[in-house]
Amino acid sequence: MVRTVPKENHEIAESREISMRFGVHLSIQGGVSKMAKTAVELGCETVQIFSRSPRGGKPKPLDPDDIYQSNALLEEKDIRPLVIHAPYFVNLGSTEVNKRDYSIEVVAQELERAEALGAKFVVTHVGHKLKEEDDEAREALERVLDAISEVLSMYSGPVKLLLENSAGQGQEIGCTFDALGFLVKSFPDDKVGACFDTCHAFARGYDLSDAAGVESVLASFDNLVGLRRLEVVHLNDSKRELGSRVDRHFHIGQGYIGLEGFRAVISSKLLPEDMPGIMETPKDSDDADKMNLTTVKMLRDSG
Repeated sequence: MVRTVPKENHEIAESREISMRFGVHLSIQGGVSKMAKTAVELGCETVQIFSRSPRGGKPKPLDPDDIYQSNALLEEKDIRPLVIHAPYFVNLGSTEVNKRDYSIEVVAQELERAEALGAKFVVTHVGHKLKEEDDEAREALERVLDAISEVLSMYSGPVKLLLENSAGQGQEIGCTFDALGFLVKSFPDDKVGACFDTCHAFARGYDLSDAAGVESVLASFDNLVGLRRLEVVHLNDSKRELGSRVDRHFHIGQGYIGLEGFRAVISSKLLPEDMPGIMETPKDSDDADKMNLTTVKMLRDSG
C-alpha cells in the first residue's frame, strides 16, 4: 500500500516552482576536458561519467591539468553537479571475500577520485543476493550495510555516496523503496543519499506512466526513503513493460513510461529544487543524446 506524503510537505513543495537540470552520461575517452566540451555542445546542465573503465582493471591516473580545464569550462557554463557512476561490477552484497573486498576498495577509490575531479556524488548499484535468499533478504541488506560502513571508514571527504534503486533483475537487491530506505537511513545525511532511476522503478512495478502514478510513487519514496535524501534522478524510459523486472533503458517518451509520465516526473512539485535529471539512454545514433535532451527540455518548458 502506498503511503501518502504528510500534508505539510505538500504545502511546502507547492509554494515554489521546480526546475530540473538535465544532462547525460558521457565518456571520458580523450580526457575529462573533452567530455566537458561535449557536454557544452549538447546543451547539458549537469553531467555523469565513469572515472574508470566500468569493466574493471586498474584505474588510469587523473591528470590535474585536464581536470582544471574541465572544471573551468563546467563552471563557466553552469553545468552542475558532476556525478560519478561506480562500475557496474560492484557488488556490496557479495558473500565472496575477494569480490566483497574489491567492491569496497573500488567504491572508496571512486569517492576519492570524485573529490579530485570536483564531483559531488558517486552513484552505485547496491549489489546482489544469493540465489537461495529471498527477495530483498535482510541478510543480504545487512552485508551491504557492513560493506558501506567499511567504505566510509576509508573515505571521510565531502563526496556523498548515492545508492541507486535497481530493477530487481536476477539477484539484484535494493529494488524496493523499503529496502533502499533501510540502507540509506542507516547512515548520516551528509554521507549517504539516494539516486532514483525511473526505468528501474517502472521495471520493479512502480507505475510512472501518468501524473497520478508519479505522485503516488514519489509519495511512497518520500515516506520510505525520503525525498530530502534524493540527490540525483536517472531519467530513462523502459523498453519493457511495467513490473517486468528487466533493466532495459530506452529513449525518453519511446518506451512504456511515455511522454506523459516523464512530463509528470519533471514537473512534480514533490521533487527537491534544482534536481539533476541525468539520462543513460541508448547511444544508437550520433544525435541520440541531443534528441533526448531536446525532448526533456520540451517537456519542462510545456509544464
